[in-house]
Amino acid sequence: MKVKLLWAHFLPDLDKKINEFIQDKRIIDIKFTEVVSDDYVTGDWSALVMYEEKRNRHLQQKKFNLSEGEDPNEFMKNHDVVNVSTLRDEGWDELITVVTYEDGENNDKN
Repeated sequence: MKVKLLWAHFLPDLDKKINEFIQDKRIIDIKFTEVVSDDYVTGDWSALVMYEEKRNRHLQQKKFNLSEGEDPNEFMKNHDVVNVSTLRDEGWDELITVVTYEDGENNDKN
């Protein structure tokens, strides 16, 4: 998570700054306040934007048959895993683990 502090003298200006800044971000939260000076004079406005950079996600899945001894752990160590599900195929009495991961240039953590 990252943060960015924005401020302006007028609310419409702060709105514009916020909207421009958040266009390509995934927003977690925005905290908004009126800035008060030491002599209790108001007039400036600020916003703390908590965000993450958006990523282009291309999701892929890989299946591992646990009943045949396939182990997904090494694969998961080297990929950006999003989800892991283990399913039991009633008809074949097999355990299958499905690993959903981000596919892209930065998959490998090594």
